[in-house]
Amino acid sequence: MSDWYEQVRRTASLLGGRTPYARRMAEKALRDRAGTKDAFFSLYRSYLSRFRVWPDPGWGKELSNLQRAVLVALHHDGWTEQETAYLCGRSRRAVRRAGEKGLRALGTDGTALAGTLRAMTEDLPAVAEREPGRNNAGCGALIACLVALVLMVAYCSALDALLGQGAGRAPFVALAFSELKPLHGPMQATLRYAYRVDAPVTVLTDESYWVVITESNQRLLVEDATPSDLEISPNGRRLAYHSRSKRKVVVYDLPSGKISTISKADALDYRLNLPSDYRLYFSPDGRRLAFTSEDKLYVWDGKRRRVPGFGPESTLNGWLAGGQALLVEDLEGARAVDLSGSVLFSTEDLGHLGPLHDGRTWIGVDDDENRFTRYGRRTGRRSMRLPTTARLQRVECWTSADTFVISTDGYGPSNYYRVDIETGEAEPLPALVPEDLREVRFPGCVR
Repeated sequence: MSDWYEQVRRTASLLGGRTPYARRMAEKALRDRAGTKDAFFSLYRSYLSRFRVWPDPGWGKELSNLQRAVLVALHHDGWTEQETAYLCGRSRRAVRRAGEKGLRALGTDGTALAGTLRAMTEDLPAVAEREPGRNNAGCGALIACLVALVLMVAYCSALDALLGQGAGRAPFVALAFSELKPLHGPMQATLRYAYRVDAPVTVLTDESYWVVITESNQRLLVEDATPSDLEISPNGRRLAYHSRSKRKVVVYDLPSGKISTISKADALDYRLNLPSDYRLYFSPDGRRLAFTSEDKLYVWDGKRRRVPGFGPESTLNGWLAGGQALLVEDLEGARAVDLSGSVLFSTEDLGHLGPLHDGRTWIGVDDDENRFTRYGRRTGRRSMRLPTTARLQRVECWTSADTFVISTDGYGPSNYYRVDIETGEAEPLPALVPEDLREVRFPGCVR
């Protein structure tokens, strides 16, 4: 059992109560991060995901999920404010304000809350372990063989069915890793996807870097990009990232090799794998870049313009499908705003539904049934099930008004699928990344 198991399980119990679901999510986070301290990262991101519904923990009913997560991280786990910002995927300022509002809502201070949270987890019952029995080794080996056989048959059946559905489509071929080379100067290659490589021990280090994969399967190291964020334009020919050397947000045009400076970066120690306030999103046509800085929202298309109506508690979640508006979320819900700041639509129900990409369609996620339900003014209701060999991990992003990308665990032909909301078909994406990575970017992928 991992040395971090009890601590992660105690944190999960504060987020999701003493429920089987909270325990399962703690175990899943540990599996995803190989039993290391990084499991806290997966646990907090899962809790704050719009695509998961955690049970009521039984305390802090007046708190939002962000406020509860921040209070637990600061006053139970002992994370610093900057580390909590990374774990929660928010800016340091947003974390500070969420913590202050949470304490005011509870009518207490940090010291008293820390004692209360420790008391809530001190008598957490131990997980019952199976008692050793007679012939356990033999039975275990037999069961393992049978499970392996069933999974193999299921995998072959699913793969045959998948290839049969895609008649006329080129069969899926696994990619091979190639030599890693630096990305320099002009090049005509089109980028297929990118992934971030983290340090093996903890995500809070200076050893993270981005790798981009071209259509010809070249692996290129983006040496100048910080670990904060990196985005690929829909046509795969432009990169947006935070520059280590310039300390600015830049756009790299691959065909010309030209690097355009977008905005001066916030004060940030780039030796740490910590996010700035910037969140980068290319528009669906790839001509514009939306980003946030110092509680303000901007759009760049050769010239920087500010979009009004964005506050300190707001988070930018990308563009709508047509590129006419941006999706902004805060503690009150989500809204779509055009470039003048006018609200096109809004919803308060993000705790259970998502994502909202075209303003008309919602996707509900059912973890237990391993399926999605599509509904909204545009489409009505429709269920979409994943292949039996793939288990949903999270919704990565929208790639169009009709398709979104998910990451999965399992034995299918890929860990990433593009799901069509019209047909319900889950098409495997040829993305080969190191097994323990979770930060992957696809062209035009709007999160």
